[in-house]
Amino acid sequence: MKLLVPDKTIILVTQICKIMYRYFFRFVVMTLTILIVNLITNAVTNYMVSYRNHYKPVAFTFLGMAITVVILYPLFIKLESWVKIISVKAIRSGKSAGGKFFGLLFSFLVALLILSYFYAKMWYHINLFHTILHGGV
Repeated sequence: MKLLVPDKTIILVTQICKIMYRYFFRFVVMTLTILIVNLITNAVTNYMVSYRNHYKPVAFTFLGMAITVVILYPLFIKLESWVKIISVKAIRSGKSAGGKFFGLLFSFLVALLILSYFYAKMWYHINLFHTILHGGV
């Protein structure tokens, strides 16, 4: 009886796909982490700046810097792990639909769409989905 041995090119292509997926996963996690942290940082900064007239400039500068570090330091530490956990769960749920690569791609695009809503709200004070659906782009 002859044993079936997979072709070397099939093994190589499989290994390349796994490596590409790992790099794409890292890219997705890093991109979402950067965008989420930037969004939160801007929101915290905008909120703090609204109180700048209540304090002297030097005192407010140091107070604002201290508050920023106290709020954002733990967030930076936790956010990447949260994004990884959410990404893994989204990929597992998307595996059955179209494979893990397409599950990751779909999750990434949905996350970018949600983040774009919040960025448009912060920068332009508009509801992005309402604007797109009603032709105000």
